[in-house]
Amino acid sequence: MSNLIFLNPWILAGLLSLPVLYWLLRVTPPSPRLIILPTTRFLAGLIPDKQTPSHTPWWILLLRLLIAALVIIALAGPLYNPSSQLTQSGPLRLIIDNGWASAQTWDDETGTALEILAEAARGDSEVYILTTAPAPGEKQPFAQGPVSASQATAIVKGLKPQPWPAEYSATVEMIEKTPPDKKLFSIWMSHGIEEPGRNGLAKTLLAQGGLNIISPPAERLPVIVRPPEKTEQGKFQMAVAGPARIPAARPITLQALGENGQIIDQKTTNIKSSDASIVTFDTPETLRGEISQIRINGVNGVGGIYILDERFKKRSVALIGPSEDTDPKPFVEARYYIDRAVEPFTTLTEGTAEEILKSEPSVIILPDVGSLPPETLNALEKWVKDGGLLLRFAGPNMAQSDGKNFLTPSPLRGGGRSLDGSLTWEKPQKIMPFPPTSPLYGIELHEDIVVRQQVLAEPTPDLEEKTWAKLEDGTPLITAALLERGTLVMIHTGADASWSDLPLSGSFVEILKRIVSMSGQAQNFQQQTNGAMEPLQVFDGFGQLKTPDSTVQSIPAPEFSATTASSIHPPGLYGRGGIQMALNLGDHVKKLSTPEPIAGLTEKIYGQNYEVDLLPYILYAALALLLFDWLILLLLAGTMRPLLRFAGLSILLFALPAQAAPSEQDLKYADGLYLAYMKTGDPALDALSQQGLENLAGILKHRTSVEPDGVVPLDPETGTLIFFPFIYWPISRAQSTMSETALANIQHYLDHGGTILFDTRDENAAEGMNTPNAAHLRDLISRLTIPSLAPIPKDHVLLRSFYLLKAFPGRLTDGTLWVETQSVGGRDNVSSVIIGSNDWVGAWAEGGSGIVSGGTRQQEMALRFGVNVTMYALTGNYKADQVHVKNILERLGQ
Repeated sequence: MSNLIFLNPWILAGLLSLPVLYWLLRVTPPSPRLIILPTTRFLAGLIPDKQTPSHTPWWILLLRLLIAALVIIALAGPLYNPSSQLTQSGPLRLIIDNGWASAQTWDDETGTALEILAEAARGDSEVYILTTAPAPGEKQPFAQGPVSASQATAIVKGLKPQPWPAEYSATVEMIEKTPPDKKLFSIWMSHGIEEPGRNGLAKTLLAQGGLNIISPPAERLPVIVRPPEKTEQGKFQMAVAGPARIPAARPITLQALGENGQIIDQKTTNIKSSDASIVTFDTPETLRGEISQIRINGVNGVGGIYILDERFKKRSVALIGPSEDTDPKPFVEARYYIDRAVEPFTTLTEGTAEEILKSEPSVIILPDVGSLPPETLNALEKWVKDGGLLLRFAGPNMAQSDGKNFLTPSPLRGGGRSLDGSLTWEKPQKIMPFPPTSPLYGIELHEDIVVRQQVLAEPTPDLEEKTWAKLEDGTPLITAALLERGTLVMIHTGADASWSDLPLSGSFVEILKRIVSMSGQAQNFQQQTNGAMEPLQVFDGFGQLKTPDSTVQSIPAPEFSATTASSIHPPGLYGRGGIQMALNLGDHVKKLSTPEPIAGLTEKIYGQNYEVDLLPYILYAALALLLFDWLILLLLAGTMRPLLRFAGLSILLFALPAQAAPSEQDLKYADGLYLAYMKTGDPALDALSQQGLENLAGILKHRTSVEPDGVVPLDPETGTLIFFPFIYWPISRAQSTMSETALANIQHYLDHGGTILFDTRDENAAEGMNTPNAAHLRDLISRLTIPSLAPIPKDHVLLRSFYLLKAFPGRLTDGTLWVETQSVGGRDNVSSVIIGSNDWVGAWAEGGSGIVSGGTRQQEMALRFGVNVTMYALTGNYKADQVHVKNILERLGQ
């Protein structure tokens, strides 16, 4: 049986002694010594009523041999379905995913790894530890071994997730350079996401001695936030992507945060299993510039965070056009192409030069203007010198100006240059890739883009320095120069499709977006073009910003857009001379998927594979057979009185296995602390409860000595409630009336020390509970024996079980909290029933993304209430004794 192992297999050798034992039981004792007694002749002819066999019956011998065999097997330590999958002897290799996606499953990964190491310690196995993402500043992942199981446990506890992808190819290369000298059975703690090289690593490990992979369940697979591929015009949108296996009912809350962490806006959506979910924020235009980052609430790691830098701030762009208010002709006028290119990421206005200069925009676009009145030129020149960015396009009007142009980066030749037509030998030219020294470096150019006409720049000594883009023959296509505090940018071809195919491509949008993002930064122009972006703040693996250390390297400004997160360039903020740019993971991870199955590979799920220790069950079976053997002896001896005397003991011993044989899950829950909630039948509400209690568990871990092992959904019809000191019960009218079995289960829980927080989530007032949810709660618990309740008094211990509280806000704030007027004796005056209506789980789910901060003030207070309720259920009424501290200290003389 592949799912059965023995912790002490050498004890099974005792089974070889069973034939010897059988022979000993069969041995006939020596013949008795004969002594002649004359009076025995009076017994001649008498036939005894009972016959005693000279040998033990064979079936009793087999029964006793079976008892001995069961004891030997039990002492060998049999385990069924071992959670660690230690089904093979010899050294063990643990592979732990520690890339960016592992932060969202880190508790599952490390918890399972520690369980496996506990199993390895019992077998005194050698252990090898291997991660898949390199440490900060390193090129190769971490590897250690062979070490003992206890040493490996300390190593695993010291590991942390990293904010960059796993380097599976580097892991394979490291394994192949130093192959093991013996077979290693590998267990892979996976984050469940496909990344390049993953299958290659799996096959390598499988070939070196076998491999098991343990992955998260579908509802806990990692997700990522990123900009959508297409944004609706005028709307602020972000996308949340997950693998196809993720449940479509999983709620995701996106928060738009300001510089100091305050929530400016938030939206909740159900993630799609087939494509990214687009979230549209309702943030006013005046507040969009204050948003510094987008965060998925309750999700750890950089995958759930997207930083907005200067490139995402909507700048005011003005297009100088005709004085009359007319719409541009589609696919004909330059205004049409410019409007469609810049409107999604700017606030665009059009008008005459005089009207535009009064509005003080960040960027002014001047398409194909040959000449301007002197007063307009003077006003534009002053605006540029004061810090504006002027973007100009060439065209027929500029070509006819005979080079008499002002406000251009370099002097222009008159007449233009034609690369297409019957009167020229030249052919249309393609655009060369942007060089690393260009601010446009990293923008991809479509191969079909050609330029047919352009306006040439006069060759000057500094023309090369001013050139951002060239044609294939070396002719400048885009030039730029500083003008005091402002910037002049010139595109030497038209903004419509008559002179080039550039306006028809997506590259046109990216070029304009890059140029517009540089507005207001003329003083740093040369630094941005040729300098390096130094790390300012970077993320750790859990998504917390920190000061960069010496392992973080700067990024050349021209290469920034093409740089991906790595061990030397972690996600975060980089800058130089006042410029700040964000390196986000979501810009380079476009789609998440789960790995394809591999033949011969065993895959399991975290938390769904529990081992069963068969020792108690086998010993109970041996005890039952021993009692049966004893019963047979009594029957053969004809002595019924001892049988009746011990009948009660026999019944008790036979009944013990039914009471003392808990299920695998019961064993798990009894061995740890779990928060629990009642399932309602409403998938969205149940998912919200799961998320809210997981956030509360994280807060408890970071702020108190309480360390919950997880969150468990409960069904009162079938679940065992007694293992959970505190149960949250949201009320939904989707939940049907409970059966007698469920009511008895709940009543037993309340009578034996449990605490249930009922939440109607509808802000009941103190005067009465007359809402639909409150009425449904009365129907649900009407047949339970619940002591009288009253609004919580001001001196109740729940106000100070951990935090000092004056109110109990959740998502709502005005509901009344009800507790028992006098709790049952023996419960340390702890109320078994707490009823409220402030929708605490809604606030916990939205406010738990910041493990330390907790979101807004209301969400923070809701989390503090959750901490107080948990501590109240766990520690009882001990805080009520604090009133005696003063007297105690006086008696101690302190």
